[in-house]
Amino acid sequence: MQLAPQYMHHDDERFQIDLSPFGFHFSLVIHPWQDGLTMERHYHDGSVEALEGSVDFSLQQIAHSPGGVHWVNTIPDHLIDLIEPYPDLGVYMLSLAATNRRAMDLLITRPIMLYFICQAYPLDREQAIALCQFGQREILHMLGFASSKGALKFLDKINVTFDSRSTHLQVTRLLHPIAERYRYFNHYPTINAQALQLDMVFPYLTGSKLAHGLTKASLKNRVRLPTLINDTVQLGLRLGYEAPMDVLAQLEDIDAVSRLHDIWVQRRREHEYVPCQTHHLPYPVMLEGNAHITPIADYFTLRKEGEELQHCVEIYHSRILTGEYLVFSMTQPERMTIGMRVITRDDDSKPFFDIDQIKGFKNKSPKEVSIKAVYQWFEQEKKRLNVAGYTPPPLH
Repeated sequence: MQLAPQYMHHDDERFQIDLSPFGFHFSLVIHPWQDGLTMERHYHDGSVEALEGSVDFSLQQIAHSPGGVHWVNTIPDHLIDLIEPYPDLGVYMLSLAATNRRAMDLLITRPIMLYFICQAYPLDREQAIALCQFGQREILHMLGFASSKGALKFLDKINVTFDSRSTHLQVTRLLHPIAERYRYFNHYPTINAQALQLDMVFPYLTGSKLAHGLTKASLKNRVRLPTLINDTVQLGLRLGYEAPMDVLAQLEDIDAVSRLHDIWVQRRREHEYVPCQTHHLPYPVMLEGNAHITPIADYFTLRKEGEELQHCVEIYHSRILTGEYLVFSMTQPERMTIGMRVITRDDDSKPFFDIDQIKGFKNKSPKEVSIKAVYQWFEQEKKRLNVAGYTPPPLH
């Protein structure tokens, strides 16, 4: 939200924001810390009305507005540090703490508890303050969360910024009073955004040795992780492992997963070929290739592609036959395999295409020039067929 022109009343340190540009017929006035950070609507006709709830801008937005720093400086520095992980509700949290001793205690001892209260009652200050009067385990129970001592310890380990609705949901779903998934994090020293995201995608890994290692993985490795784990699990199943995910869970990091993947690819390749009647069925060819990109049209070409580049593209055979997936072989600018999802719709309209992966020898990532070449071809095919598909922003 871009704040409208505002100004500071230097005589009493109030901060005023004119909301007329947003269609409101009033200015919002926020009093300084020593006056309880109370907020009021000052209407153009001169009337004044107390604001009982949260506001839709953060302390940082105020600080970066003309005169805002002076108002922010009335707030104790250590309290500003405490609300930093809660940008959307930080001002509201401070306003409760400025006027109520129990709210202040929550902010100092366990600020995430005050955040939960503000999230539950963003427009009802009276109810929020009333909830602050209870013990912390009682508060969790009244909010519908698990309320054990373990739940409180879990909250103390949270080290994320609540700057989106998804982050809030990722944390609160772990506090479900019946599922109690927070218990899977008992041995985590801290719980960061990577740990929460990994639990969303691969919940069966949470608490494992591998999950601990992956919380420290780089962004590049986290991006390729879902495909790598899925391919490795599929290979394990084809090799006869009853629970390949249990094998992965004992590994230490993504490099170990990659090494296991390569070992299983080689082991799979060493197995004798077992004929299957579906291997002789032709694949649907929905997109044409070009001088350097060729659609793979049968199982044996698919198998050869995997052997040449030493990856497990062969596992997509069934999905290709059913029209859910397409695979292409690329020779220039690099030797790569392209995997593409095909998303069909219930109304029998044209399918939606989405490039799933571009992988080289042993799943090597492509260079920028290869990515550009793939998406240029993809754009040409979409225009030729008048179909939809996702193309990412241009690379720089």
